[in-house]
Amino acid sequence: MDNPVLQELEKLPKETLIDLVKMYSRNWMTLDGLWFSGVEERYGLDAAMDIDTLMWQIGSMIEAKRIKELLKLKGGLENILRAINFMSWSPSFGYEYAILDDRAIWTCRRCPPQEQRIKAGIGEFPCKPTFDACFNNVIQVIDPAFKVRCIFCPPDPHPGDAWCQWEFSLPNRK
Repeated sequence: MDNPVLQELEKLPKETLIDLVKMYSRNWMTLDGLWFSGVEERYGLDAAMDIDTLMWQIGSMIEAKRIKELLKLKGGLENILRAINFMSWSPSFGYEYAILDDRAIWTCRRCPPQEQRIKAGIGEFPCKPTFDACFNNVIQVIDPAFKVRCIFCPPDPHPGDAWCQWEFSLPNRK
């Protein structure tokens, strides 16, 4: 017998499915944010960051492998970026990337977790280790010949129109 949820999904128009993916991403971000806030409130920011980074190290590896398998991704810069596009958090963020030969510059312009913290008056949090873990895992799964380098990411200073920026490239290239 088929799963009734899958039967319902098959009936939905494409636009509704896209909206559903966006909603699931927001739900994931909400759960992640609530979890982080609870740990931070009880044990402090350092403990929350340590645990969050560990969870990103584990979770992003699992997610990258599932994306690679589902989409049958091979190596290359385009497939690294494609895998990032399909991460569960991606639809909730506002980012762009520019491909320049065999490297890419990925820039986050809208970061819901940071924006919520600013709105709540608790300030930015040092998210660099979580994205470093995530992006390195995507590279490891899709094409380990590439490397990722953080250009800036909190706690680093950043321009007003961007939260973080990362470079994906082959070694010995700038």
